[in-house]
Amino acid sequence: GHWPLFLAALCPSLQILLVAQVQSRHCDVKTKLVMHIPCTMCSAIKRRMCPPGWLREIPEKISQDCRYEVQLGDSLMSMSGCSMECWKSVVKACCPGFWGSQCYECPGGAETPCNGHGTCLDGIDGNGTCMCQENFTGFACQDCQDPDRFGPNCQSVCSCIHGICSRGPLGDGSCLCFAGYTGPHCDQELPVCQALNCPQNSQCSAEAPACHCLPGHTQQGRECRAPNPCQPSPCSPLAQCSVSPTGQAQCRCPKDYYGDGTVCLPHDPCTINYGGCPRNSTVCVYLRSGKASCQCKPGLVSINHNASAGCFAYCFPHSCDRSATCQVTPDGKTSCVCREGEVGDGRACYGHLLHEIQKVSQLGVVFLRLRVTLAMLDQGCREILTTSGPFTVLVPSLSSVSRTMNASIARQLCKQHIIAGQHILEELGTRQTRRWWTLDGQEITVTLNHFMKYTYKYKDHPQQTFTIQKANYPAANGIFHLVTALQWQPPPELPEDPKRTIGQILASTEAFSRFETILENCGLPSILDGPGPFTVFVPSNEAVDMLRDGRLIYLFTAGLSKLQELVKYHISSQGQLTIEKLISKGRVLTVANQVLAVNISEEGRILLGPEGVPLRRVDVLAANGVIHMLEGVLLPPTILPILPKHCNEEQHKIVAGSCVDCQALNTSTCPPNSMKLVSVPRQGPQGHPVRLPPCVRVRRRCCEAGPGGSALLSPTEGGNAGPR
Repeated sequence: GHWPLFLAALCPSLQILLVAQVQSRHCDVKTKLVMHIPCTMCSAIKRRMCPPGWLREIPEKISQDCRYEVQLGDSLMSMSGCSMECWKSVVKACCPGFWGSQCYECPGGAETPCNGHGTCLDGIDGNGTCMCQENFTGFACQDCQDPDRFGPNCQSVCSCIHGICSRGPLGDGSCLCFAGYTGPHCDQELPVCQALNCPQNSQCSAEAPACHCLPGHTQQGRECRAPNPCQPSPCSPLAQCSVSPTGQAQCRCPKDYYGDGTVCLPHDPCTINYGGCPRNSTVCVYLRSGKASCQCKPGLVSINHNASAGCFAYCFPHSCDRSATCQVTPDGKTSCVCREGEVGDGRACYGHLLHEIQKVSQLGVVFLRLRVTLAMLDQGCREILTTSGPFTVLVPSLSSVSRTMNASIARQLCKQHIIAGQHILEELGTRQTRRWWTLDGQEITVTLNHFMKYTYKYKDHPQQTFTIQKANYPAANGIFHLVTALQWQPPPELPEDPKRTIGQILASTEAFSRFETILENCGLPSILDGPGPFTVFVPSNEAVDMLRDGRLIYLFTAGLSKLQELVKYHISSQGQLTIEKLISKGRVLTVANQVLAVNISEEGRILLGPEGVPLRRVDVLAANGVIHMLEGVLLPPTILPILPKHCNEEQHKIVAGSCVDCQALNTSTCPPNSMKLVSVPRQGPQGHPVRLPPCVRVRRRCCEAGPGGSALLSPTEGGNAGPR
């Protein structure tokens, strides 16, 4: 029973290697490898090419959970984008637990590589090295790092004094005592055995006081000889096994092979001076033991097909986009690199929206059709289209135009052709109808007609139908669609005036009159005539009227401090934040020292604050800033709830007024703390008819605290009624 323990103790490396046979095994099945190409604009993802040797999935697998960066003006913008899966199959592959071009078995065996105490670098590209876990060592992680430890985790320490410990990961720490000693730790002398003077590698016990060779050893005369460690051989089938002077197995690989003997690898000339191949331009390819050749790196070519003389990069004509630069990457591949401010894979590069629209206009007769449109976008919305995003632009292609475009008209018209967000129109038309909102606050309804063409109408001008001729032109900061006509009818004009202050514009514009009244009566000093620059979010008159449910009256009277906080919440002193800057920043710090979040809805509406109040009109420029009109009122969380925290409680108990003659009923009065209700007939003294006006008592009290300690409001004050 002690024979396996003794061998393990004598040579721990034989625990597994004695039974391990080096095998070679290929798994000739298709292994599918999947990769994702770098993130890019969703409108351009289907135009991207997979790397050489990789294929697209059919149908395409596109994920929309990545982001890409693009330099727009002075800002580095992070945009939401798409990535596509590419795949390739590898037919020849090593089975798990096998490694290298010849698929050798991992040390420790393929079933439990590295004896379960490490990770084998397996696979065709692996080298079979075992990366051992903590506390383990050896070529196959078969030994404890500390030779005096044992147990599955190599945590326990051997304590044999005069004997051999069952050590290593498979050991249990038991002691095999030498002749003359006994006890759990072989530290107790046996005089009867010591007198026998037993030879080395023998044992003796008190029950049988005689010399016996250790298990596995053979007795020859007075000697106990150890077993032959090369039978069976722990070496590679290619190696030669011999016995060392200490009685352990020695493995030697044959000529042209190298290794520790347990694994023998062919000699690869590429490992010495790279096989004579130039490292910067070629790859050394192993052919057979002692033989290799030089091959050019991908994208490079050689002179006279002699790669050993070196290779060089060559960009074939039209392999890159016109604006891209052909470069050689550090790994020796030819690469097309887009210039700064553009994104793409180099074979196709995309600049900002205005740049891409200009590129399309350069295609033959299209130039004449886009001439007026380009003037409108360039003069009216250049900053929006070149420094922020993402946006969707409706680009009118005009066959005949008799009108001219100037800067004033351009500013009025361009924003009604731009939608915040990237709105791709699917080829198959899975959605029949959708709704978009332009930067000018106009609602557009897009419909897929019977001819599988997308058309749209402006809600304010339903009599005119526009057709989308060609959709989904990509740009670095959005997408544009070519459409049939230009919307010449601008929305109602707001009085922007770069010569007047924000305060002056608000005071003289009917559309801002309600908010102007709030500014005049909130008790704050007027700052909107100051130098600024300011950004002011002005609720529409209709939005302010929504507060006429008791809240506005309260704010103008007892809640003046809350009204001041509300006003500050609509003003930012962080600069003139036009719409493109709002979208780029994504957050606005107000004078109330609170942050407003800026978001874009699926329909392209720009939403402010936690409640998502939509912007109706944007970029009303003034001498000291900019005004944006809101469809609602921004309510700072710090002033909620607005109304006071008390309740009115009605007691419906009927009480009689003073008794009077029926003919003089109007002179009857209600008792204190009650009010007159509808009169009812009653009988007076001696049966004379009288009328006592019934009265109702009203008591005012504070509401009981609701969840979180906030008081409840009465129904008459717009809140929840407290307990009755």
